[in-house]
Amino acid sequence: MPDRDFWYSLAPDLIGLVQREYTPGTNAPVFDLGDAVTGLAICFDVIYDDVIWEAAHDGAQLYMFQTNNADFRGTDENLQQLAIARLRAIETGRSVVNISTVGTSQVIDPAGRTIDALPSDVRGAMVTDVELRDGLTLAVVLGPSVPFIVVIGSLAALISAGIIARRRSRDPRDDAAVETDAG
Repeated sequence: MPDRDFWYSLAPDLIGLVQREYTPGTNAPVFDLGDAVTGLAICFDVIYDDVIWEAAHDGAQLYMFQTNNADFRGTDENLQQLAIARLRAIETGRSVVNISTVGTSQVIDPAGRTIDALPSDVRGAMVTDVELRDGLTLAVVLGPSVPFIVVIGSLAALISAGIIARRRSRDPRDDAAVETDAG
């Protein structure tokens, strides 16, 4: 569990339910199904960029995320995890099958649209054709540099907007043009 000590201080009874015996595996997070290579992630793994990106680099053509949200019934954790799965579909350009034993299960296309679903606490099965994709999206290729690029790009845009606004406020021709339009 990420940041276990922090969350434990806020909700010890709830966090205490989550076991500690888990350790990261050493194999690539992909599974060869014969006709398709599937990227795998369980529960909290869906939040780790490196796990998702590694699967894409190792040939995942779609993702299957499985989880048991039973410990979090009555909370928004299931929907939060589902929202992250939707973002992963868009980020990687892959279909995502997000299956929960008790939460909302959905099949999500590479554009982030739900194409099949089962609501929370409803038993059922889905048989859904999904699009398989190869190659890497720009988000996966750039990986950890994306946030840096976004921050630098945003700062550059703000500085440019400030410079342009300052120049326009000093140019007397712009003031004359405004007076002419108003008069």
